[in-house]
Amino acid sequence: MDPWSKNTVWQNYSSLIREATTSQSAKTGMERAHHLTASLYFGIAALEAFLNAEMRAKMQADKASEKEIYDTLRKGALQSKLKKWPLLLTGSRLPVRDKTVQMIEAFNELRGEITHPKETGHTLYTRLETVNPQEIIDSVAEYIVRFREAKNEQYPYWVFGWNYLNPRTASYEIILIHNQQFCYSLQGLGFSAEPSQVWQDTILKGYVRYGEVKKALESISHCEPKSIFPFQPKLCRRWWEADHQRSCGNVTQQAIEEARNLGKRPRGT
Repeated sequence: MDPWSKNTVWQNYSSLIREATTSQSAKTGMERAHHLTASLYFGIAALEAFLNAEMRAKMQADKASEKEIYDTLRKGALQSKLKKWPLLLTGSRLPVRDKTVQMIEAFNELRGEITHPKETGHTLYTRLETVNPQEIIDSVAEYIVRFREAKNEQYPYWVFGWNYLNPRTASYEIILIHNQQFCYSLQGLGFSAEPSQVWQDTILKGYVRYGEVKKALESISHCEPKSIFPFQPKLCRRWWEADHQRSCGNVTQQAIEEARNLGKRPRGT
């Protein structure tokens, strides 16, 4: 199975990042409308996939049958899940900002109207043009991070929109890696990061820390530097762009030869 399809939350969130970012450089109104519409679809899909995965994990731990899980997941609108399930799954209400809740509701409503239009003319797409794509990313990320915070768990590194390119000689693929490797990547990017569990818990837990790391990552304009190991996955900012796939995801024959020659060098050189 393609690794891209194994985690639907990551898949949809990553697609949101790609579409929302691309919409900001669209050359025409048609292109912008396309990418904004895709951003709404992927953003809402990421939230529902996230909640469904959390509920499935809890019900499986409680020894529920597959039919019970299926019936629970397919039942109820997203708006209801967003408001009611966190209390069931974390034991507390999420401290998501009112503004964020309102934006998610508005994005979900607009997505529904685009899917099942009840009006004619250009009114719907006039509303679409007012959508700020960054706000879609920020609202989905906040919900996921706040949820993890309520469970006293680390949030996943991919909420920052960066992904690992798994290098290949003639192609590339996006892969999921654990948070510890993300800490090593931060070291490579120049941050004072440590791979220890204590450090991970300090920096990768809570919405405040998320904001700090996000701001720090936005301040740099390069990806994780290449190492002497040509097939080592690299953390990439613009993993969907061809230039980055060539620089971060490509493995040249020269890099392979240099790695092979490492074992042939005398000790101490």
